[in-house]
Amino acid sequence: MSKITSKKLGLSFSPYEIPIKSTRSGAIFRIHPYPTKINFQSIIPFILAHTKPNEIVYDGFAGSCSTGFAASACEIPNKNLLDEFGIHNQSHIEWGMRKAICSDIGQLPTFIGKTLSTIINFEEFENIFNKVLSDIEQNWNWMYQTKDPNSDHGTIRYVVYSDVIQCKKCNQKSTYYGLFVDEKQGKFLDTTKCKKCQNTISSNNLKKVTENVYDNILEKKIKRFKRLPVKIYGVTQKTRWKRTPTNSDLKQLKKIQETKVPKKQKPVKILSGKERWGELHRSGYHTGITHLHHFYTKRNFLTLTMLYEAVKFFPKKYQDHYLLLLSSYNVANSSIMARFVFKEKSIEPVITSNQPGTLYISNCPVEKNPFIGIKKKLKDLKQANNEISKWNSEIHVSNASAQNSHLKDNSVDYIFTDPPFGENIQYSEVNFLSEAWLNKFTKNKDETIISRHQKKDLQRYEQLLKSAFLENFRILKSGKFMTVIFHNTKKDVWNSLQNAITSSGFEIITSSILDKHQSSFKQTTTMGAVKKDIVLLAQKPERILNKIGKNVDIEKFLITSLSKNCNDKERTFDYLFARYIGRCFESNQEIKSNSKDFKKILSKIANLDNNSWFLKND
Repeated sequence: MSKITSKKLGLSFSPYEIPIKSTRSGAIFRIHPYPTKINFQSIIPFILAHTKPNEIVYDGFAGSCSTGFAASACEIPNKNLLDEFGIHNQSHIEWGMRKAICSDIGQLPTFIGKTLSTIINFEEFENIFNKVLSDIEQNWNWMYQTKDPNSDHGTIRYVVYSDVIQCKKCNQKSTYYGLFVDEKQGKFLDTTKCKKCQNTISSNNLKKVTENVYDNILEKKIKRFKRLPVKIYGVTQKTRWKRTPTNSDLKQLKKIQETKVPKKQKPVKILSGKERWGELHRSGYHTGITHLHHFYTKRNFLTLTMLYEAVKFFPKKYQDHYLLLLSSYNVANSSIMARFVFKEKSIEPVITSNQPGTLYISNCPVEKNPFIGIKKKLKDLKQANNEISKWNSEIHVSNASAQNSHLKDNSVDYIFTDPPFGENIQYSEVNFLSEAWLNKFTKNKDETIISRHQKKDLQRYEQLLKSAFLENFRILKSGKFMTVIFHNTKKDVWNSLQNAITSSGFEIITSSILDKHQSSFKQTTTMGAVKKDIVLLAQKPERILNKIGKNVDIEKFLITSLSKNCNDKERTFDYLFARYIGRCFESNQEIKSNSKDFKKILSKIANLDNNSWFLKND
């Protein structure tokens, strides 16, 4: 990245000279999952650099309102935080609350932001919550009661289920868990042998067994994948235990399956309810899933129905916070998208949440006890409420498209935003399950994504991006700045972003890196994925400039970058690709390479040593 100093930018300091880290820590970050969320603390340096106290910060792709919380947090000086970001000269920084205007087209994120930014009397809320939960548990906790290995009374913490697999050669039926989970080594196997005929079975080419069952919510028979419980994890007093299911467990599950949902409600279809109900539909694991309740075990769906119904027992001033608490745990942990993984050097499985940004159901889904999980979430909500109550916040949250802010011309002092990354996250689809419980649904007509299901190709995506940036240009004061966070691996998407920014009137000044502590699921699993987000600084010029730089030659760029005396982090693939993208934006040049092609050129001139690249001639 070209290092543009604060003096050249006219700022008190520059947060663009070194990468800013974004961690997944803190109660405000943890309270509710949301795809590609940035920790609000990482946004503070940008707001401090570009604004003065009481000035207005805007974010039209606000998500769950991190920009708003960052603007409020500027009220209380935090020297240690800036020191962590490598910003040591703080003499010219003006601390003080900034006003924030945050909008998003999604119903779920604006609900999160608006609710969380509203301060409540938490002691009173907690007392009501504990009473309500106790009453529900008294009636429904029987579903999670069982016997431990010593035949004493215990409580289910979670249950591991397994798809049933059929050998293609001899038709022998086995559980996926029994075939592919190696408990002794603590790992999933890629291939295994049929226990009857010794035929090789690959985890990538499975024949799953289906079954026809009566769905007493839809009041008809449905076809679904057959799953069986294989491990039960529980607790007796303070002692944790695990065991295989017994006949008593199976009888209990049958009783639960036959129990009707007390609250008469119309079943909620998943989007259109058609065979292919969106970009995220996969026949490999969504067979039979047409309605909301199919994403849950019957036990957890009954529990959640009663928990959401109990909102009526809260005073109106606390209802949204109660719903936020339920939502924070619900889809990520109470659905069958919860799963387990094996971590390095450990044979014990780690129970985790869903894969963010997807509707993925593993071959071994996990059913967690919501009563236990939601009680733990209460602590995060309390900490977040206490932290936000320290600020004299002025955050305005609205549910609106980025293309129409309803703000006056030249009324905003700074814009910090991270628009959707092309087709990386299908937000309205991912949010649909949470929104169904809230009975608030996103109108996705102007959702700025690439989606075949919504008939939005790259050209339409660029049009929507441009329209949003034109709106940003209109409301931003002349000479002021916009910071854009973005991530992608495809050159065409990067070029669309560049065209959208520059054709709306902005001039791209410089670029940097947002170093997220933990990558998203797609960043982790995609070959050639870039695991760093790009930070772009654009300015609404007081006069129009046509800045055209030299075309960026990738090989020369890499030779120059790797010839420098740089540290190991700066020699990683994702840093080098991020620098290349930034250089193209700074010189207003077309991006010529996808991440995969970029890696091929890099491999031609450099060798990889412990995740760092070194020139072959060195």
